[in-house]
Amino acid sequence: TCTYTYLALNNEGGFPNGGPIPGAWYSVTCDDIATQAQVTQTVWITSGQAAPVPQVDPRVLALQARNSIALPAPVVEVNPSASSVVGLATWLWVDPSLWHDYSVTASAGAVSATAVARPVGVSWSTGDGGSEVCGGPGDAYVPWLPSLEQQTYCSHQFTRTSIGQPSPDGDPDHGQFVITATVEWAVSWSAVGAAGGGALPTLYTTGTTGLRVVQIESLNAVPSFQSPAASAALGFGA
Repeated sequence: TCTYTYLALNNEGGFPNGGPIPGAWYSVTCDDIATQAQVTQTVWITSGQAAPVPQVDPRVLALQARNSIALPAPVVEVNPSASSVVGLATWLWVDPSLWHDYSVTASAGAVSATAVARPVGVSWSTGDGGSEVCGGPGDAYVPWLPSLEQQTYCSHQFTRTSIGQPSPDGDPDHGQFVITATVEWAVSWSAVGAAGGGALPTLYTTGTTGLRVVQIESLNAVPSFQSPAASAALGFGA
């Protein structure tokens, strides 16, 4: 849908003609109802000439497509899940089903642009002042497999308990660290019907969960657990 506005200041104020054939200057604004893309140009329309349609900027369409991508918030998982232990390697991962490309295409006239969001990594804030960066969704802990047969590239070791942190039941001894996972999405675009393509601003999605961290005392020292096998020995891993 295009709207043509006669530019009186241009036409009656001595603005040079746009060509040798008599005509007038117009501001032409075209809207694509489906994508809400809008392009405005000043054009010289000669008398009796069919009204031209302004050229669509494919990057504008690509940005609109990017803004329309519905990315899922990550579902945050940890193991041990109910309560972890100081010194224990706590596994971190997000639901791997989100780990694939998402795309949207926007069109205006004969031009279309497709934006593609691709997950590239997860940044973790562990609530105790620590952080981790993992280049993928992480590995899910599988309860029915022997602990010694499992390993992960994404984990965090807490050095203090969560006592005194906000608690779901109000008991300060049941305090939990808030663990936040932020997925980074690299966005690229390509066009059909016009030249263009490349990178677009990065997108981010976040998810959170709470985790209680306790300390297990021994007669001589506080034990340090480094593996899922130690976790299993204490009854964790469910």
